Amino acid sequence: MKKITSLAFLFSLLACDDGDFNVPSFDFEAVSIDNCGDLVLYKISSEEKEALILQLDEANEAEDAFFKTEMQDLSFSIEENGSHQMIYRIFNQSVSDAYFCQDIPPSTPTVSEEWHGNGNLVIDNTLSYDDNDLVESSVEDRNADGDGYNDDTDQDGYPDFIDIDDDGDNILTKNEDLDGDGDPTNDDSDNDGTPNYLDPDDDGDGTPTANESQTADENQDTVVDYLDSSTNTFQEPTTPATNYYTQYYDMHFEFTTLNFSNSESEINYIDGYSFGSKTGSFTLSELP
Repeated sequence: MKKITSLAFLFSLLACDDGDFNVPSFDFEAVSIDNCGDLVLYKISSEEKEALILQLDEANEAEDAFFKTEMQDLSFSIEENGSHQMIYRIFNQSVSDAYFCQDIPPSTPTVSEEWHGNGNLVIDNTLSYDDNDLVESSVEDRNADGDGYNDDTDQDGYPDFIDIDDDGDNILTKNEDLDGDGDPTNDDSDNDGTPNYLDPDDDGDGTPTANESQTADENQDTVVDYLDSSTNTFQEPTTPATNYYTQYYDMHFEFTTLNFSNSESEINYIDGYSFGSKTGSFTLSELP
């Protein structure tokens, strides 16, 4: 990555600020991306007096929908007066997150210099999911075809890899790890070859687990009814738990071309510029 700056103009333009030099440093590589509002993404320099501001006009969708969308080589045209903008600002004193997260920026700190970007931005966003049920997502691709979406043991619309109760027996998959070793795949109470977390009748007594008590011990043999094949007292099933899972995103911003300019000078990144990556997660309950 190469940066070319018109130094003669730059020093003459920026040298006078209460007697101090204020030359742009672009010290942003180790700084994380933050966001707020309608897709305003920003980075504050380590000295807190410079900021890169990326504003994307995605008014037709909520902010979180943008991060929840898989993207590959999605291109945005960045222009000074366009719908998508990149701005570099130098402030007269330290700036904080609060400056960017208000509809009307506060009066302080004031902007000493402002440079507008022009170029081409490419965004990639990779999504991954986890139902936190102690079973690896790769294991929940039970037919091993590389597509986890077509494995839905209880046919409730949620594929197993985002289903907290894979067999629909009203016992969470993570709670079917009876031996407490962190692996529900090796717990098979009735030894029928199907682990409890995929078995709607854990004790093999002919009565679905959902219709047996998870707490009562009818014959008082110290084995709870839903795991005791010698008891099969039928009861109405409890209300299933609301399904929820985590969606993770890893979004990368790369400028293939980028030029900053003001009325006096310009800064060119002739090899492009990496704005960086932003990662995060959402807790979801809706069907995929």
